[in-house]
Amino acid sequence: MALAIGGASVVATVLPAGAQNYDLDRRDDSFRERLEVIEEKPAPVIGPDQTGLAGNKSGFETGVTVKVDGTYHLFISEMFGRPHLDMRIAHWSSPDSIRWTRQSTVVESKPGRSPNNSMSEVWMQAMVFDEQADRWTLFYIAYRGGNSARGEALNMDYEGVARRAVSQVPGRKGIGGPFKDVGIAMAPGGKDAALWEGQQGLDSFFPYRVGNKWVALHGSHNHFPVSPWQVGVATAPRLTSSTWKRVPSEQPSPIESLFIENPIVNRLPNGHYIAVYDNNHFAPNQPDIPVKANNSVGYSISRDGIRWHQGRSLIVQTSEASNWSSDVRTALGLVPEPDGTFTLLYTGRMKDRPFWGIGRVRVKLTMAPAGARD
Repeated sequence: MALAIGGASVVATVLPAGAQNYDLDRRDDSFRERLEVIEEKPAPVIGPDQTGLAGNKSGFETGVTVKVDGTYHLFISEMFGRPHLDMRIAHWSSPDSIRWTRQSTVVESKPGRSPNNSMSEVWMQAMVFDEQADRWTLFYIAYRGGNSARGEALNMDYEGVARRAVSQVPGRKGIGGPFKDVGIAMAPGGKDAALWEGQQGLDSFFPYRVGNKWVALHGSHNHFPVSPWQVGVATAPRLTSSTWKRVPSEQPSPIESLFIENPIVNRLPNGHYIAVYDNNHFAPNQPDIPVKANNSVGYSISRDGIRWHQGRSLIVQTSEASNWSSDVRTALGLVPEPDGTFTLLYTGRMKDRPFWGIGRVRVKLTMAPAGARD
């Protein structure tokens, strides 16, 4: 995830207008599905004192959790040096989502942050099993550094590109890789680029299957003039596609009007889709929009996988005893459990140390009565 800090690829993007109002279709947020925390840990399950951090100095950010044959696998961005600037992607595993062991570094950024280095930063996005190819596919965002000669900020990310890497071991057992980069999945710009997409390029990209096609939530942001962090919807016939067609009515999606990054999508037993994501904990350029609780993540529902409702907040640190983070950041996906609940990992900045740890909660899904509101 990036908060005006990151890096990306090489394609010119359309700069959005300074106006903050994109005439969003304000769909009702009173969808019936509700997430409720039923168990939480009072401290990070991976923190600064974890053994095997491999020199990780600042902690973790974007990532995704999947479960294969009873083992949890976490693919996560590690901030091995400066927060949100020195990045690599690692694979961790756990038998219970509490005790974690680092397995390997999966993707490295390239040393020498510069405008000409399109791998100045790498940010984990998605891990998807491609049934057709019988392989796991990893998606990540790569950025270049800013160019001061063009008036760009040196500590911000530019022209983010979604890249795709494929496990060289077939089947679900191949989740540990090794992974081979096979090129760009989606790049910023193009003839159907939307007005809201900005200098950051892609800041997130998550593909999921809907019927016989693939759909992706793709995010972006403009640094100057500052604009909201938002997501749009695009489709492609195959997960291996390098061209994704934006859905005009969902540019951007109305999930959040100010800030949404790194949504991760699951299909629910009722056929609807749920996305969990990093939501707005601040309102620097739209003071009329309420700030979300800084111990929450966001979630939204879509009935068809295309049109998403306005999001809601889920507080993941519900008591003083478990409130170890000064700023909860990125949701790392819902992992379905045999009893119908979900395991949810998330990143957060620790109150007492300059380190972004990983928290864990279990949540259950309930259905509110038709027309109910909180």
